[in-house]
Amino acid sequence: MSRRRYRSMIEQLGSILVAFELVAVLCAGLALFGLSVLPPALALGGTAVFMLLLVISVRTLRQPWGKWFLLALQIALTLTGFLHGSMWFVGGVFLAAWIYCLRHGIRIDAERAPIIAEYERALAAGEIDESGAPMSGASVDHDDAR
Repeated sequence: MSRRRYRSMIEQLGSILVAFELVAVLCAGLALFGLSVLPPALALGGTAVFMLLLVISVRTLRQPWGKWFLLALQIALTLTGFLHGSMWFVGGVFLAAWIYCLRHGIRIDAERAPIIAEYERALAAGEIDESGAPMSGASVDHDDAR
């Protein structure tokens, strides 16, 4: 059985945020279409392209530049306020949420890094199995438990 790839907290929080944002962008695109703010092809096509970019951004969060790509999309969403005033609020809420996710995700990832490194070391040394349980026959130091 192969182990799943470790996902950083930024990846996890970004995936959750983008899921909510996809619904909001769909609704906003339909509103821009219904209010005749843009021609139908541009309103619906632009919405589809933006939604596709959001889905791609979830995959790019694995890369070091992925968080900045998603930040650029958040800024672009906020700038759609020039098309309709309510988008300043919608884009601003998601921009603020992404900045919050970035700040706290970086902090949590930094706190978890030593724990994950120790797990990886013990796993490579054969001291534990993938679930973290000690391997049978492996010497385990219980002095720390006292």
